[in-house]
Amino acid sequence: MEEKLIVRLSNNLGNQMFMYAAGYAASKRMKRNFYFDNVSSYESYKNKSKYSLDRFNLIEKPVDKKYLFDGLSGYIKRKFLKNIDILKSSKNFLLEKNDPKKKTFYDEKLFKSNYANTIYMEGYFESEKYFLDFKDEIKKQFVPKQYNDFLNNDYLSKIKKTESVSLCIRQNRFSEKYKKISIKDNEKSNIFVSDQVNYIHKAISYFKSKLNNPVFYLWSNSLKDLENKLNIKDLILIDNKDINDEIERMHCDLYLMTNCKHFAVIPSAFNWWGCWLSNNRNGIILRPNNKYFSNLEIKNKDYWPLNWKEI
Repeated sequence: MEEKLIVRLSNNLGNQMFMYAAGYAASKRMKRNFYFDNVSSYESYKNKSKYSLDRFNLIEKPVDKKYLFDGLSGYIKRKFLKNIDILKSSKNFLLEKNDPKKKTFYDEKLFKSNYANTIYMEGYFESEKYFLDFKDEIKKQFVPKQYNDFLNNDYLSKIKKTESVSLCIRQNRFSEKYKKISIKDNEKSNIFVSDQVNYIHKAISYFKSKLNNPVFYLWSNSLKDLENKLNIKDLILIDNKDINDEIERMHCDLYLMTNCKHFAVIPSAFNWWGCWLSNNRNGIILRPNNKYFSNLEIKNKDYWPLNWKEI
């Protein structure tokens, strides 16, 4: 009987990439056929995200519908099976571990337990340690299908010709949800933006001390009022507003980011991948101290690659 590993995808593009990469690598280690569930978590009314990996040249494929936990009945069935799985000697669920403080971490033991023929893999798996051994294979799969179209993007030649530095700001971090948005949510989002602005100014000072004529390019999920908030001379804001398709625009932004020579990365899965997929081996990569942001705690202890410089 075929031994399967099925990873459950959820959230936005960057998160989906972590889940796919971790699942792909786990299937190789465990010598199983790899599939992904790109349906179940996106059917909930609570969900605001869209499945976005179909714009990559993935070699693996979605799982057959009979293995999905879709709809209300699927939700109930999944909850029941996860509850009884703890009693079984051969597990059906490979779940990301966390410590008593609910912090996740890389755990090699996950792949050495006794599992049934079909495994459902769930978690964020936000660490390169899960898939670093398969880096070349994963990078080949995360090439956009519209690669040739993106080569004609107006920003690309500028990024390639200059001492390009990638910057990123996440706006509305705590106010993008299906529940009612509170005053506190907006306040936390504003503080997070302020913290990022301070970090970016520190990063720019560092790059100017190390590079000759660096040019700074900034990506954001919202460009609203950013120029005033940043107050940085000659900063180039990446705005691909001419691309109407939201998912295509995300993939174009990600591809452009990977072509930068240097990076100051924020705790954003999208930004993380934009840096990790870069082929520039001699670039400077900065990342913030884990305690830098007032209202945001990085959940995975192994989130940052060890060769990214902390400031």
